[in-house]
Amino acid sequence: MPRRIKASRLVLLSISLSLAACGGGGGGGKSSGDSLANGTGGGGSQGPSLVTSPDTAEGMWFGTSDAGASIYGVILNDGGFYAVYSARDDKTLIDGVITGTGQSSSGSFTAKDAVDFNFSGSSATQLSISASYFAKSSLRGLLSYATRETKSFTAQYNPVYEQPASASLATGTYAGNVISAAGRQTAFMTLQANGTVTGVVAECNLSGTATPRGAVNVFNLSLTLRGSTCPFGSDTLAGIGFYDIPSKQFFIAAPNTTRSNGLFFQGARP
Repeated sequence: MPRRIKASRLVLLSISLSLAACGGGGGGGKSSGDSLANGTGGGGSQGPSLVTSPDTAEGMWFGTSDAGASIYGVILNDGGFYAVYSARDDKTLIDGVITGTGQSSSGSFTAKDAVDFNFSGSSATQLSISASYFAKSSLRGLLSYATRETKSFTAQYNPVYEQPASASLATGTYAGNVISAAGRQTAFMTLQANGTVTGVVAECNLSGTATPRGAVNVFNLSLTLRGSTCPFGSDTLAGIGFYDIPSKQFFIAAPNTTRSNGLFFQGARP
């Protein structure tokens, strides 16, 4: 059974989940989904963005890949990014997340250390990204996988990035799903007004904090998972979160330190 998440709206990170993206996952040398291109990868511990950088690729981006996938990503002020992308045959299904750290300067964005977590293919594949951009306007580029597969994408800027994240606005309990190397599992997450995060994922207890990232619409997250039979082990993950006000959904993208696995959550509250 494919390990995909149902989505009423594709958003970050995650997160949020968090980006900008493109074509399909690269596991095993074949494309089992459509890849993205940009997101927020640098992790929740990086410095906050007090204002949107005017001459960089920073921001939230939405668009499509050459294979027809919907994409939604965020690039942070430190170059970290995450991007979610849909299945090519059903744009309401999230099929994967790409994350990494890039550099942007004079209209050029590049990343050499990106990883594509493709859920239907159960793979984590390395890739590089080369893109051109007009700040706060448009972004287009190419994903080059270690498997020699390439995918292209185009994306537009989303000004919702410039609305500061608010834990009090996002307070509530979210029911949804987590996707990881262990597959798709039911999950519950509660966010309090002070930024405290608690929850249950599979057989794991989750606790941590969500801190608004300066004046942009992203939370820095630190999440600790515990439980004797927890498939994640006892690990602390750093990532990002994003609250989508219209759909009342919260997105989390938090890869582990080796970027061989991660916790990617999407849930909704009443």
